[in-house]
Amino acid sequence: MAEIIRAHDDDWSLVREIRLRSLSTDPSAFGQSWEKESTYEDSIWKKRVREAAWFLAIESGQPVAVVAVRHEGDSPANERELQAMWVLPSARKGGIAVKLADAVFDWCREDEADTVTLYVGPKNEAAQSLYQALGFEDTGSRWEIIEDDPDGAWLKMARGL
Repeated sequence: MAEIIRAHDDDWSLVREIRLRSLSTDPSAFGQSWEKESTYEDSIWKKRVREAAWFLAIESGQPVAVVAVRHEGDSPANERELQAMWVLPSARKGGIAVKLADAVFDWCREDEADTVTLYVGPKNEAAQSLYQALGFEDTGSRWEIIEDDPDGAWLKMARGL
């Protein structure tokens, strides 16, 4: 069974490894691309680990899942945003996503937040179902990744803690 750990400064290369794997495996699930993030220098990855709480699921010393959470500067003080959740396809449906979400929720409570939000692609039905099962609800707000493309706008979901 996977162990959930909080990534710290020394774990930046594990975060990079699983994040790039997620982008190459499921590119449409994210608002970024492998082509862009694979060019980031080590210093950028180290900064990313410092600026968010990253959680990894580790099996046999290797990351098999990842999630990040942070307070976005333009969000209310009580709100944290879940980002970049991904589980290796061979490790899905085993409860790892729930364990990652629980780690996020615990961290958010410790960080004095009472609401967790996220954005999910409009066609990513599997992720939407998972987030609904975790207690997230569609807020009705949308994020247009591509300007003037309302059909491609990502759903904002939220849940209280």
